[in-house]
Amino acid sequence: MSGPHEALHEALHEVASDAPAVDLADWAITGSRRRRRARLAAGSAVVTGLVVLAGVVLGVAPGTRPVTADDPVVAAATGGIADLPGRGVGPVSHAFRTWCLVGGPIPADCRNGEWRVVTRSGETYHMPQALSFKSGPVFCPLAISRDGRLIAYYSRPAGTFQVRDLDSGAVLTAPVAVAEAKLGRNARLEVSDDGRYLAFTGYPSRKEDGLIIDLRAGTTTPLPAGWDPRSIDGTTVTLARYGRWGQKAGIWVMPLTGGGSPVTVEDVYTRFSGLAPDGRTVAALRPGRSPDVWDETITMLDARTGRTTRTATMRGLPTGTGMHTLGAWLNASEVTLATFPSDDDRDNRQVTYAVNVRTGQVRRLAVYHPQAVTHLVVPGVPPAA
Repeated sequence: MSGPHEALHEALHEVASDAPAVDLADWAITGSRRRRRARLAAGSAVVTGLVVLAGVVLGVAPGTRPVTADDPVVAAATGGIADLPGRGVGPVSHAFRTWCLVGGPIPADCRNGEWRVVTRSGETYHMPQALSFKSGPVFCPLAISRDGRLIAYYSRPAGTFQVRDLDSGAVLTAPVAVAEAKLGRNARLEVSDDGRYLAFTGYPSRKEDGLIIDLRAGTTTPLPAGWDPRSIDGTTVTLARYGRWGQKAGIWVMPLTGGGSPVTVEDVYTRFSGLAPDGRTVAALRPGRSPDVWDETITMLDARTGRTTRTATMRGLPTGTGMHTLGAWLNASEVTLATFPSDDDRDNRQVTYAVNVRTGQVRRLAVYHPQAVTHLVVPGVPPAA
């Protein structure tokens, strides 16, 4: 390492004691690809005077046309990029956070630590409505519905979460105040397809319950601490626990009004998908024999019992692919897999695939080129944890 990378590396060591323990455990499991990108994200945070070492939101929704941060639509902008209009915005392809004080390509009209959104048709907008990274040492969670038409975020003026319909401009505000300090460094936010429900947790702090929020009825339900929301529909929220700190991994398909019972998963898994269309299956990935080698087996688990119902070896992934997280189901037999394609420090690509859980065959869906893959949000897919 040399030059700016060495400076960032040294700065990272100076703040290592502030790093959340869960991130360090996660990197040890996922290997060098995960650690490299986490170092890049943390280095950016050090330069801005803040520390966030994780919080990746990855995957893809059907029909998206990814537009990269260095797309001509962005690069050719003159006079700056507009703020997100109050209405009349088409479906979003993805959102990403921008960094202006680091080496490498800087997006046009950069605002340090702030979100910007890119529509499927290529328009790019700043999103000042969403809490920015520079507001404090928090993750500033953001989520996009699977069809790209709704966006959920934390609003500083409102002091809580909001869900915005990008076309009509209608905004629903959570009925409960959520202090910024409650967001933590690895906050999670999941939105239902109709925008009615939010699932929020400060996972992996494990200190306080999260919330299931019904924005239309104006009610809230506790979401148990230590559980990560992987998907939310009109009746249930699917939660995962990752088997750390002496706990066994588990799955919990919880009614939105609370209740139900979690099931224990006996094997070691580091990634879980959301609930499949059949309402009873969750896909999972297990670690390989060493931190740098992934087990390319994808496993189907019965969400009611935790038992394995099917396994398949993935076929068609390029050599050297690092599997990062599972996301939304595209149909009854295919689930989204988000990957890191290489170990090159200069390569910030995020490549997503559809994995056929019956045959193991993969097909490429999209390639994203954000400024940093650790600060990328794609419709309908929760973060890795």
